[in-house]
Amino acid sequence: MIFARSLMVVLATVAFAASPALAQKMDMKKIEASAAKAKNFPSGPIDFVCTTSPGSSVAAWCQNLAKGFSDELGVPVEVQYKKGGSQHEPVLYVSGKPADGLTMMHVSASFYGYFHLPHYTKTYQDHFQFIAQVENHTYGVAVAKNNKWGIKNFKDMVRVAKENCGKLAMGSNKIGSTHHRHQIAFLKAAGIGDCVKYVPYQGDGDTVKDVMGGHIDIGQASPRTWRPHLKAGTAIPIVMKLDKPLDDPDWKSVPTVRDVGLNYEIPHHWQGLAVKKGTPEPIMDKLILALHNMYKRPYFKEYLSKGTHIDLNIRDDRDWINADMAKNQAVVKKFMIENKMIKPDS
Repeated sequence: MIFARSLMVVLATVAFAASPALAQKMDMKKIEASAAKAKNFPSGPIDFVCTTSPGSSVAAWCQNLAKGFSDELGVPVEVQYKKGGSQHEPVLYVSGKPADGLTMMHVSASFYGYFHLPHYTKTYQDHFQFIAQVENHTYGVAVAKNNKWGIKNFKDMVRVAKENCGKLAMGSNKIGSTHHRHQIAFLKAAGIGDCVKYVPYQGDGDTVKDVMGGHIDIGQASPRTWRPHLKAGTAIPIVMKLDKPLDDPDWKSVPTVRDVGLNYEIPHHWQGLAVKKGTPEPIMDKLILALHNMYKRPYFKEYLSKGTHIDLNIRDDRDWINADMAKNQAVVKKFMIENKMIKPDS
């Protein structure tokens, strides 16, 4: 427990170091020329590892990507959900496969933190290659309408938390994730960082399920995951974790963190793709080309129109993505060493 509390402090401190600068897009003509060299790829089915739970908002993204890659590349693409050990399970799985592009892994901004968790036996630099950041996702905070505290809005939440310090619990994604870092920053800015317990989940689907079941008091999840409960009138949206209101019927009148007076840098969350380090450049470029093309298909346009929490932003400059990862890992490691959480030679 002592380490967990210390880790929360570390992640809160470095949460904003991971805010990326503007990346450059790769030259599509060069991508096409390089991809053309991978004539024999794919040589068989592709294994797509989705590092979340079925039913989460990201799971829908993984399923769409699998269909898109299958349509573009002409082979079956199977989604496997692996999430154990704060993503250590999928990291071990993918790092144990050949570097041939036939095994891909869903990654996110949360991996800036995951690779520093003490139980990790693999490193990003030695074992992985990010090939693209694809979508930015947004999140909202809500409670069950029949919650035992009678919370109906942000002011209620803050008041109840202060009056019952240590008794409220808020759920979001895994330890070390962007969701976790954002929850800490949000609660700290609201002045209740020491009064609300953090409950880690393996995906926002499970978070919402437990909020609605009365097992936890507050939840942070994607608007898409909250949607059926908001439409049914069984959940109350409290605040949107954005600078501006979300253009969505269920959330457009919900205050943002700025509207309720919170001033902190929002650690935006992105979804992306990685392969094992050593995967040939032409294969990675063929995957990137397929990624760009699949988003032009009708079912992806429909997915984007329904996913109000999504901002399509394909960044495929691998050199920039890898440099950004290395930079932010260095920031985290320095802080952990200074606070004697890891040894300098670790």
